Amino acid sequence: MDKNREPKRTAVLIACKNGEATVGAVVRSAITQADVFVVSDGSTDRTAAEARRTGASVLSREVSGGKPDALRAAVAHFGITERYEYVVVLDDDTTIDAEYVERITRRMDADPRIAVASGRIESVWNHAQRWNPMVAMRAFMYWSYQCTIKRGQNALRVVNVICGANSVFRAAVFAELVEDDAPYAIDDMYWLAEIVRRQLGRVEYVHDARSWTIDPHKFGDWYRQTVRWSWGQFQSIRGHRLGLPIQPDRTRRLRMRFSWFDVAYLALLADWLPYMLEPLAIVPVMIFASSWINPLWFPAFYFGSSLVWISIGAVAMRKPRLVLLAPAIIALDLVYRVTMMHATVKAIRRPRVAECRWDSPTRFDLVPEAPSQSAP
Repeated sequence: MDKNREPKRTAVLIACKNGEATVGAVVRSAITQADVFVVSDGSTDRTAAEARRTGASVLSREVSGGKPDALRAAVAHFGITERYEYVVVLDDDTTIDAEYVERITRRMDADPRIAVASGRIESVWNHAQRWNPMVAMRAFMYWSYQCTIKRGQNALRVVNVICGANSVFRAAVFAELVEDDAPYAIDDMYWLAEIVRRQLGRVEYVHDARSWTIDPHKFGDWYRQTVRWSWGQFQSIRGHRLGLPIQPDRTRRLRMRFSWFDVAYLALLADWLPYMLEPLAIVPVMIFASSWINPLWFPAFYFGSSLVWISIGAVAMRKPRLVLLAPAIIALDLVYRVTMMHATVKAIRRPRVAECRWDSPTRFDLVPEAPSQSAP
């Protein structure tokens, strides 16, 4: 190690299992910005060797314990939360742009109330997957959600999602969060709920810090991952009672407090419910209104309004092929509502899990040039 080199304030922490094809590109995208640590959690491929080759410090575990357990082991092994001010948690298929860490930590330096922040995430939509409807759907959803809801929430300081693939935590906050096992299907949903209920700070979204992730390109993987994400979110809503603006607080005179975060979450729930149930309600509504509205207007309006929004996205994302993929995206949007219903049933039947296990979709290789997409 160069003794004259100024020590970095930030550690990048990557927990993965069998990530040989992608972890090297992730390490390369981060190694100039922070000290990078990788924990190979029971991998049977060359994950550890590839991570070391690209500059990371590596902890290899013979037996897999799942992502939260792997992160906790790495924190203890390397003393990460004691040595650094910030901890960046990256997935093993998420690359970051050349100024990602600096943009986010600068924002966090300016506001000590920020407990965790994340930047914009986009799909790796490479040439081989250019006509893949699942990748197109996810890329469009990222753009749509981030440019509307997430930026709006950020302006009101009520961001309600921690991105598990690219988040930057204050080290002291992360040390508290990883002490316990995550009892929900998605660890970052649990961490968000804990930050809110323990009043550890707030979540920030930094739109000009960009990252790219591999999304499922096979329907089965896409469906399972989408269900799992919603399942984890619904578990956190039930387990931490998110969306209730009046919360008990023994430190207050009235033993309760008002939460704007929960007001914003309640507004989202009010939006999700009709969105999820619309496919079930549309036929009865069409029959009820058929005496004064031609039933064909309902699917025509749905398809037309969706096409307009997808076209706007195609222009903003500079992806004209998105318009040609619109019929598939609209069809997947209907399936997405089914996944929410599926996840609701799972959250009712299994409000908690014994441990978070690895459930990664099939990946395609991240080429070394992937981070160069950071150029505007």
